[in-house]
Amino acid sequence: MIKICLDAGHYGKYNQSPCNKAYYESEAMWKLTEHLKEELLTYKDCEVITTRTDQTKDLALYSRGQKAKGCDLFISNHSNAVGTGINESVDYVVVYRSYKNKNNADELAMKLAKAIAETMGTKQAPRTATKKSEKGDWEYYGVLRGADDAGCPLFYIIENSFHTNSRATEWLLKDENLKKLAETQAKTIANYYKLSKKTSMPTNTITLDSAPEDINWVKERLNKVLPAIKGITPLQLNGKYDPELRIAVLMYWLQLGWGSHMQDDGTRIGKATREALAEGRKE
Repeated sequence: MIKICLDAGHYGKYNQSPCNKAYYESEAMWKLTEHLKEELLTYKDCEVITTRTDQTKDLALYSRGQKAKGCDLFISNHSNAVGTGINESVDYVVVYRSYKNKNNADELAMKLAKAIAETMGTKQAPRTATKKSEKGDWEYYGVLRGADDAGCPLFYIIENSFHTNSRATEWLLKDENLKKLAETQAKTIANYYKLSKKTSMPTNTITLDSAPEDINWVKERLNKVLPAIKGITPLQLNGKYDPELRIAVLMYWLQLGWGSHMQDDGTRIGKATREALAEGRKE
């Protein structure tokens, strides 16, 4: 089991882009982090936590890094800036890692930087970087220092290009692109840890207490067989048996003509339902 701690850079409305006033680093990176969590949870043997549950509330940098205690990987997502004005000449991805290169940290850092740069189509070469405190032998960035002190083996800050660059800003403003970015980061992490997506049908009845990967298996397939239901589908791949999933299960039974199931509350997904989902049945 791999445990990953995700951190969204900043909170509230912070670091507005001079290129487009609709862009705030804090808001975009929160969305990216949520997408990344959902994507990582589609892989087997992967547990994901986040440093905060409320985007509007702050938490000290070091404290955020400390949340990585007991985790195998810590990632803090950001977008970079050159001063406070527009700068169209700077457009690259940089991943900050352990300045001591603990556990060969540069390997995954470079893999992430290259994959993100390719997805975003940045103009300049991706790179990794480090920054050591001038006053001592420790990480300069608070989140990395906190993760290091917590004993996390690998810890990174990802700068997903620059929000002082118009092209990069417009790209990051689109939710569909943030989802692509999340898929890229998750795939790179999964390849590094040799994680695979769960494709086989779960063998046990799925309930509120089932494993996150089994719950996501159901959600992925319900998203394929159900029509768009406002406020319900597409279901979020968050590993939780939430109210939306319960309603979607009831809707699926109704769609299949299984009227007798409508006396159930939708919190148990038995063999017949799992088989229908595995086959992709819509009626």
